[in-house]
Amino acid sequence: MNRVWILMLSLSILISSCASRNAAQEKRGEPSMEKLNMELKKMLFAISKEPRALTWQTEASKIINKSTQELASEIQSGALSSEEVVVSFLERIITLNPAYNAIVTLNAESALARAREADQALRSGIRWGPLHGVPFTIKDTYQTAGVRTSAGYPPLKDFIPEENAVVVQRLLDAGAILLGKTNTPTLAMDMQTTNPIFGVTGNSVNPDWSAGGSSGGASVAVALRMTPFEFGSDLAGSIRLPAAFNGVYGLRPSHGLVSMRGHIPPLPTELNGIRRMAVAGPITHTLADLEFLLRIVAGPGPGDYRVKPLQDTKKAPLSQRPLKVVWADNLGGIPVETEIQNAMATYIEQLANAGVSVQKGSPPDFPYEKAWETWGAFVGLQGGYEQSNFMRSLGDFFTKATVANTPMQRKIVGPISVPGYMQAMEIQDQCIDILERFTEPYDVFIVPVASVTAFPHFKSTRTFGNFSVYDAPMKVNAENIPYYVATQSYTTLFSLTESPVITLPIGHDKKGAPIGIQLVGRRFHDLELIRVAEALEQIVTPPRKVNAHAGKERSSFRVL
Repeated sequence: MNRVWILMLSLSILISSCASRNAAQEKRGEPSMEKLNMELKKMLFAISKEPRALTWQTEASKIINKSTQELASEIQSGALSSEEVVVSFLERIITLNPAYNAIVTLNAESALARAREADQALRSGIRWGPLHGVPFTIKDTYQTAGVRTSAGYPPLKDFIPEENAVVVQRLLDAGAILLGKTNTPTLAMDMQTTNPIFGVTGNSVNPDWSAGGSSGGASVAVALRMTPFEFGSDLAGSIRLPAAFNGVYGLRPSHGLVSMRGHIPPLPTELNGIRRMAVAGPITHTLADLEFLLRIVAGPGPGDYRVKPLQDTKKAPLSQRPLKVVWADNLGGIPVETEIQNAMATYIEQLANAGVSVQKGSPPDFPYEKAWETWGAFVGLQGGYEQSNFMRSLGDFFTKATVANTPMQRKIVGPISVPGYMQAMEIQDQCIDILERFTEPYDVFIVPVASVTAFPHFKSTRTFGNFSVYDAPMKVNAENIPYYVATQSYTTLFSLTESPVITLPIGHDKKGAPIGIQLVGRRFHDLELIRVAEALEQIVTPPRKVNAHAGKERSSFRVL
């Protein structure tokens, strides 16, 4: 291991830590640490001119672009050490994170120590698991033992869990090393990523644009190669939207395959009422890593025996039959930007030219309006069950006008009842049946992720509790569309049906923002969906990555 670069990394961490403290000190009227920062930066620059350091910098660039599986294989074979991999990603974080604010807690010292333990274990012939020595970051909604977990919620800004979320524990048991935590909107309740503790996360292409949400920090960290992989969570589209906005791959698994125990919300002191629709899933920069990671975390086991086993459905190999695709660029009359529709049409044409059977269509009897309202009803029933109906009626009175044109919000706040819960489950079952019947003859259903691509940071008008309210509409082509309609309409439908969905990047719009699509599969056919996605990507080459733009520092991450 190049000790010069270990020294450089230590200095970099100190510089970033000093920068974060500097703002706080100025606020308190204490002397600035700017002078010390300048001296440290001079030392760092001087060391970086040492020839071996430049060689290592080149190697680090190669390391951070490897897939999770490649890193795991090369660490276990001895081609790479876990320490040099961890150092490479830490250096990347130190370099880029101040401009994007994706990572809000950095577990640097513990990660380096654990990496050295991983290397020693391999020298002793001990393999911890399939992720032995591979670093990762995780959304700040997952509890991490000994490492702050805030969920962007001020009362939890100093919360240190005693136990790991099940997903985190399974990754650690597989040998992975926690690098840090990524930013999220307050309690994961927005389609952008900002909160009162850490501020806003910038898009990986242009930090002045929205990263999407609520797994915005996670998607940006993956896109900028600050981490090999991430795990987000998805109730309204919180994996799929930010993955699309940042040009990476995201998997929303079938509901019930991956444990959500240890995720916030619910708050650590609350009973868990969130029993439907919410899922945990991987975010990666290669398709193959989705299956690799899903196999590690899915299924029943220690920590949660309620979840369902991952099934490898038996269907004729894709190489032995033509692929059958059904697609739509409009569902329920919700407008989609012309550039997204054009990119989809070009993508479909390329598939057709390669011999894929393509058909344009959508479920003719799907009750879109009722489905969106039912999604909102579940959110209200599961996330606010402890509120009295008197208080909920008051909330409904004051928000009715605001949500009138946003069907997924209409039933979140109003009074709830057991019959109302039964009715919501009945409508959900109907929607599942309709979608499954429609998609059964096809390999995949392709639809937009949202009405829009990444947009400049869109400021909320006010908050209702912890929920951001947006009175100003968004422009979709020439039409004014409510914020949540533009960002949630195409994702909440498949949250309600609890379908597996992959976000696949297919291009960019004129301003350089990534364009993604949803690949919707049949329930519990997750592995088959991943293989279909891989087959499609062999036909249509993934889009070239757009160079990230420099941005002003906005980071507030803590070094542990």
